[in-house]
Amino acid sequence: MAPAVHGTEDFVPPFKKVYYSNEFVMKYEPLATALRRLNENKDDKEAQEQYDVYFPLYKNFDWCSSWDGNKYDIVFYGVSGYTGYLMMEYLKRVSLKRNPEPFTFAFAGRTPSRVQDLRDRLFAGSMWEDTPVLQMSYDDPFSVIDMVKSAKVIINVAGPYMLTQGELMIDCCVSMGVHYCDISGEVPWSRRILPLHQYAADNGSFIIPSAASAGGYPDLGVFLCAKKARDEYGEELRKVICYCNGGGAMAGASGGTLKTRATMAAGGDDTRKMMGDPYALGGFVPDRDRNGMKYCNIEFGTGKVTTKVRAEDLDANMSKITEDKHLGIWRGPNTYSYFDTRIVRRSNMLLADMGNCPYGKSLNFMQYAVLPTEMLLAQKGAGGGAGGAAGAGSGSGSGGGGGGGGGGAVGVDAERAALEAKGQYYGAGEGPPLEELDDAWVGWFLWAQTEKGHEIKCDFIGRDGYFETARVAIETSMCLIFDREALPFKGGVLTPAVACGTSLAQRIIDSGVKFKMGDWHGPEEHFPPPNPE
Repeated sequence: MAPAVHGTEDFVPPFKKVYYSNEFVMKYEPLATALRRLNENKDDKEAQEQYDVYFPLYKNFDWCSSWDGNKYDIVFYGVSGYTGYLMMEYLKRVSLKRNPEPFTFAFAGRTPSRVQDLRDRLFAGSMWEDTPVLQMSYDDPFSVIDMVKSAKVIINVAGPYMLTQGELMIDCCVSMGVHYCDISGEVPWSRRILPLHQYAADNGSFIIPSAASAGGYPDLGVFLCAKKARDEYGEELRKVICYCNGGGAMAGASGGTLKTRATMAAGGDDTRKMMGDPYALGGFVPDRDRNGMKYCNIEFGTGKVTTKVRAEDLDANMSKITEDKHLGIWRGPNTYSYFDTRIVRRSNMLLADMGNCPYGKSLNFMQYAVLPTEMLLAQKGAGGGAGGAAGAGSGSGSGGGGGGGGGGAVGVDAERAALEAKGQYYGAGEGPPLEELDDAWVGWFLWAQTEKGHEIKCDFIGRDGYFETARVAIETSMCLIFDREALPFKGGVLTPAVACGTSLAQRIIDSGVKFKMGDWHGPEEHFPPPNPE
């Protein structure tokens, strides 16, 4: 059930595949000449001497680079649209005022003029109005090299990631010891870059897809609950539930988010099957009988044996309206349930494999939307029972990064129609201004139980989901820049919680998010943190 992860000995990274191709090597004339002469006569000593001089220059990219020598702490790529607006607003409102360390940054995009327009609109009259804007296009490998050379960390917000050649940028980052974050909510994209894990770990680069509110907050909450369980009880977690809630002027889905969901829905049967696998990103926990033996499925006609998924881990558990009688909560499907569950399971696997310290060897994690009373009354009045999903909770915690794990074309079309009817539909690259979301809040409320039954609660309450995505991405990058020596691991394709752990939690809390450990904020506290100006 777990995706294959290649070792460096049998894996050719995608950028190197392009860079060391015969076509590309021939672009460096001194090296190409030496190679041609050696191909004609392998004993040509002069040609060998030329090769020994020019090949090292080729390897370090200097021959083709027009890099100006400036290196920035963070380079934001793809910031010409709505997500770029959010990143710049977070910089203005939070990072440039509250970050404890000074830092440098630049913007980048395929079309620099569009990035400059947004920069000028948001930073005009400030000391950052001349923030550098770089150009990078996947069609031009030289521009990829120059941009990566310019950064310590790259935040890539240009999605849908499934439609890009983002692996080229990531591989180039690994080659140069640069760290990478994105805000993907796309299971297919996350899975596509898993083969780079060992390569990145060996080269000391952190590759962190899904550094967003989706993929970030639920997993970080599980991380903190697991830490408390170990510290106070000496136990692992057995079960965790994340309840997503929100209120105020919820943003719905931006045009980019809808485009990403449509892209995943159009991915074909293989993509949908992969997205429906609860362990698409790894972390499989087998179902066992009372004697500890694994249950197996045997395919009729072939005899193929596969271990059986535990019933408690099936997505079907999150697709219905049900009541959590223990906590007294009515719950329904959440858009990101089918993504965040995969992230948490991957984190559990990584912590076990890399640090021998999983959340729990038998962990079960589920995520739901909290259903408001008025929704339940409307459902009952319409004749709906507790078994139907009715699209419940799709907006709770919205704006968590591009995509979400499930949904098909019909769901995307229906969501678009509903947003158009409300006058809240935005095209690609568009979204609501933050001023319209002033009272919006989103919260992640986690309940955990240890192997011996001890219970732990914690929660995060932030502003709207889109703003929180910018927060997670930027604060994750700050950890990679300034907390590098304190991080438990030294690289790999990791989740934000595994990569940055307590350092990320502390930075997020210090940046203004409301956090509580041991209990949840009460209903009277369900409002956004103070608006950073």
